[in-house]
Amino acid sequence: MPATDRFRLPSLRQRRRLLCVLAVAALPALAPHGAVAAPLTPTPPQTEGPFYPKAIPADHDADLTQVAGRPAPAQGTRLYFSGRVLARDGRPQAGATVELWQCDALGRYHHAGDEGSPRDDNFQGYGVAVTDAEGRYAFKTIRPVPYSGRVPHLHIKVRTADGAALTTQVYIKGDPTAGDPVLAWTAKGSLELLTMALAAAPGREPGALAGSFDIVLR
Repeated sequence: MPATDRFRLPSLRQRRRLLCVLAVAALPALAPHGAVAAPLTPTPPQTEGPFYPKAIPADHDADLTQVAGRPAPAQGTRLYFSGRVLARDGRPQAGATVELWQCDALGRYHHAGDEGSPRDDNFQGYGVAVTDAEGRYAFKTIRPVPYSGRVPHLHIKVRTADGAALTTQVYIKGDPTAGDPVLAWTAKGSLELLTMALAAAPGREPGALAGSFDIVLR
């Protein structure tokens, strides 16, 4: 074969065919960039309940297990509770305020007129965290416990700078839920969206637990 034949340029038809093959091969790599993600399901709202603080306590940081000025720590199993605040399109909500309140290990709410005994005055009862640039929040608290008529739960309220807000409650996977009056009025399918699993928290106090719960705002 002459040397000139070995280096002859492909015909126009061959060049078009080659371009088509290259374009088809590139589609899988391009598809994820052009795909539109399905919107996230909003976290269902629930009642605030009668136990939101009547007055915000002076100590309302994100560690509910230690009250400023009291040497003894709170009773109860330590729970490292964290997650993200997101918009429906998945965008993290930086600078959102997340409030958490719950009863102490003896079933008493603080700062809400739930007087009586027994009561753990070493439990803060209420705390606030602000989300970081990735929408993340974190609390140190105790595993919620049941009290008369209610299964274990955490109360949370979220507010963002642009006015989005949500008040709801978070439940623990595996805890019995029968007979709870709030859950009796919860829409079908909502409980799964309000439930988080707990696991051991390595490197923390013996027996400490960790749970993650993402909050999706409308």
